Amino acid sequence: MLSMTVCWSLKAQEFYTASRTSDIRSLQVLADGDFRKMPVIGIDDNSVITVSFDYISDQQLWIDYTVVHCDRYWQKDDLDESEYLDYSYLPQHIEEVKPSFNTFLQYYHYKVTIPNQEVRPTVSGNYALLFHPQGEPDSILAVATFCVSEKMAFVGGEVSGNTDIDFNAQHQQLSLEVGWGTSQLPNLNPATEMTVRIQQNGRRDNEQLVTKPLRIEANRVVYEHDRRLIFEGGNNWRRFEFTDEKYPGIGVDRIRYQSSLYHAFLNTDQERSLNHYIYDQDQHGRFYLHALRVDDKEVESEYFKAVFTLKASRRWNDRGVYLLGEFTHQVLDSLSRMEYDDVEGVYRKEVLLKQGAYNYMYVIPEGAQLSTAAIEGNHYETPNEYHIYVYYHPFAARYDRLIGIGVLNAQGQTSTR
Repeated sequence: MLSMTVCWSLKAQEFYTASRTSDIRSLQVLADGDFRKMPVIGIDDNSVITVSFDYISDQQLWIDYTVVHCDRYWQKDDLDESEYLDYSYLPQHIEEVKPSFNTFLQYYHYKVTIPNQEVRPTVSGNYALLFHPQGEPDSILAVATFCVSEKMAFVGGEVSGNTDIDFNAQHQQLSLEVGWGTSQLPNLNPATEMTVRIQQNGRRDNEQLVTKPLRIEANRVVYEHDRRLIFEGGNNWRRFEFTDEKYPGIGVDRIRYQSSLYHAFLNTDQERSLNHYIYDQDQHGRFYLHALRVDDKEVESEYFKAVFTLKASRRWNDRGVYLLGEFTHQVLDSLSRMEYDDVEGVYRKEVLLKQGAYNYMYVIPEGAQLSTAAIEGNHYETPNEYHIYVYYHPFAARYDRLIGIGVLNAQGQTSTR
């Protein structure tokens, strides 16, 4: 029996990577199997996107998927399937399925690789895979999103604590430049046909779309001194590891076996909003699935209950406190909302997770965005990672082309993907 999760998403009209049922867990979208990469492949290279997840059950569910092409807002566009896919037919059935082996909690592991023999994207842009039970196309179990880039535009820039609203305080400001070859894109008009999307650590709630550059040159545009290029600095992601059920890992206080599952009681967290910045190496919010002393981590890894505890200075009755990290997919629901303990004065939450290394932080909703200020604090030194997507929509075109991808790091590193 599927247990559907009622959730509030930050932008419900858009497609975004997330489970739509509590029975689907550990959903990941990886480029070339590397959890550190953006989920982006080139239209003409040999890279692949791998989507994997677990279905928590002792019985296999037959699952199909379809493929949707989206505009720059992650909404379905008007292209027909034959215009963006070289395929035999849709929906396709997931062929690669394995049952768990020798685990306390039984599950089935599903995996899809794109492109494959049946499905191959033929145009650039945003894509969404929609997973559903066989014969039930309207019952969406999970959504996985990724991008296909033409790699024609080159992204550069820097991240600075010297912003238009404060100096080396709580914010970071981006300066961007986008260049392209005039032989490849001879008719591009950046003033009306180019849009740049900026994400901080892959977050959707505070992402920005910029359409007007400050300067336009022959084959180069510059984006500077724009309020949409200023982001709250945030703080380092908190982290913990549960890779061995016999020994507590980083951030874990103790491990207990209770009610047929291992429980990892994490160290009690303190608020950091008034603290000075302290550097720590993190994974920019991502999680990495891994288990020691197993032959196949995909099906031999245990599921466990991670018990999060936050010592709070007050109770946030009006908005609530939520867990944020790639493992929550930025969905605010009963699975990510903390519960307040009046007796101990702490927020606490149990979350079912697969063995691995996780990043997380505590946030509070503020309108359409999630605020780190109250609990985590904001620091200009935070080594955030900024993802830059460059879209091109020529006059009379029917879809948004993705012509370039870039990454800016607050530590001064920059790269074009």
